[in-house]
Amino acid sequence: MLWAVGLALIALVFLLGRSGGSVPSPVPLQNVQVGEDTDQALIQTASTPSLAVNPKDAKNYVIGYRVERPDFSCAVTASFDEGRNWEPAAFDLPPGAERCYTTSLGFDKDGTVHLAFVTLAGTNNVPVAAWVTDSNDGGRTFRPATKILDKDKFMVRSAVDPASSPAKVYVTWVEPSGIGLFQMAPPSAVMMMASSDGGATFGAPVRVSDSRRERVGAPVPVVGAGGALHVLYYDYRKDVFDFQNEPGRYEGDFELVTATSRDGGASFSESPVDGAVRPPEPFLVFTPPFPALAADPKDGRLYAAWSDGRAEKPAVLLSVSDDGGKKWSKPERVDDGLGDALLPQIGVAPDGRLDLAYVSVRDGEGRPTEIRLTSSADHGKTFGSAQALNRPFFRDLFPVSARQEAGRDLGSALAVASAKSAAFVAWPDTRRGGSDTLRADIVGAPVEVKSSGSKRKLIEIATR
Repeated sequence: MLWAVGLALIALVFLLGRSGGSVPSPVPLQNVQVGEDTDQALIQTASTPSLAVNPKDAKNYVIGYRVERPDFSCAVTASFDEGRNWEPAAFDLPPGAERCYTTSLGFDKDGTVHLAFVTLAGTNNVPVAAWVTDSNDGGRTFRPATKILDKDKFMVRSAVDPASSPAKVYVTWVEPSGIGLFQMAPPSAVMMMASSDGGATFGAPVRVSDSRRERVGAPVPVVGAGGALHVLYYDYRKDVFDFQNEPGRYEGDFELVTATSRDGGASFSESPVDGAVRPPEPFLVFTPPFPALAADPKDGRLYAAWSDGRAEKPAVLLSVSDDGGKKWSKPERVDDGLGDALLPQIGVAPDGRLDLAYVSVRDGEGRPTEIRLTSSADHGKTFGSAQALNRPFFRDLFPVSARQEAGRDLGSALAVASAKSAAFVAWPDTRRGGSDTLRADIVGAPVEVKSSGSKRKLIEIATR
C-alpha cells in the first residue's frame, strides 16, 4: 500500500550569514513510502538506501536498501513516475543463500541497472559472498546473480561508468586481516575489481588504499570525467576503539583520502582531502557512516562531503576538487547549524547544480530529526537556505547499535538523485514506529528545485 503525507513548508531564519544574488531553492512536494507496507514492516528497521536514475527514462528510479530487523535482509524497489509511487522488484537470492544484506546499484548508458549485494550466513551473520546482477526492465525483474567475492568482504559498493558500452562496472570493498566481535583486525585494505563486459566477468582484485594505512574503511567509488575511477575512504589512523572495539572513545583525527585510477583500475594514486577529520560519533566498524562523493558530469569536478565533530556540534563539511581529485579545497561547513548534522549525501544535476542532503538531529525529547536539503549553483561556493523535507521524526526510535557505544543506528548513508530542475532524496524514517517496534521505513521526497532563493555564505572551519 502506498503512503503519502502532505508536508507543511517551514520558513527558516538563516543563521549562517547572507549575501546578495540568487541560488537554487528546494521545495519539497510530498513524502512517499518507498518500501512495501506489509505486516512484517510493522517491526522492520530499514536503512542505507542506494538510488539510481535511468538515463534512458528520467522517470525511472531504482532503490536498494538494507534491513536490520526483525532479520537481516535487503530489498529492491522501482518507480516509473519520478519517485511518487514504488513497486517491489522481482529479486531472488541465489540458491542456498541465507540472507541478503547491503545493496549498491547504478544504471549504465543503455538503461541497464547493475546491482551488487552481499549475503550473510550463520548465527554471527558473517558475509559469505558478494554478488552482481542486472535488470533490463527498469528494476522490475533481475537476472540470476553471479558470485564475485567470497567471505569476509565488508562495505561492498559498486560504481558504473555512465559513458561506456558495454558497461564498465567497478566493485570496491574492505578486506581486514581478521574479524572478531564488533571488530576488525588490522591491517585492512580497500580493494577493487573491474568488469569491462557489464558485470559478466571481473578481473583480479587490485589494492586501492596505501599499504602503510592499517585501519581503513567506508570506501565510496565514483566514475568521473574520462572514465576515471575515484574512491573516497577513511584512514581511521589509531582508532582502536571503533575499529577494534576497545573500551573508550577515540579523541584523535581521521584522514579522508581519494584514490584515483585513470587506467581502468589497474593502478591508483592518492590525494588527501582532509587530514583533520574528527569523528562526530562512535560507530560499528562493520557498518560505519560513509562519506559522500560525486562527480560533475560535464567538467569532472569532484565534491566530497562528510560529517565532522571538530566544531561544537557535528557539522557537514564540503571540499571541492577542480582537477579530478589531484588537489582539494579547504573544507567549509555547509549545514545550517541548527542541530547535529550527520550522513551527508550529494547529487549533481546535468547542468552542474549541486544538491546536498543531510540528517539534522535536535536536542529535546526523543531527539527530533529532519532531513534537510540545500543546493548550490556555483560549484559549492555558496548555498541556498536548507529546507526540511519532512515533519520531524525521532532518532530515539531507532534501535541501539550492536556496539552500544555507537548509540542509535541511523544507517550508513542517505540517497540523493539530481535532475535538471528536481531532486529525489531517500532516508530511514521512524515516524510510523514506536518504542515497542523501533520501526523505520525508507521514505523519499520528490523535490522541485527553483532557480531563485536566498544565498548564504559558508562558515569557515577552525583548525587546531
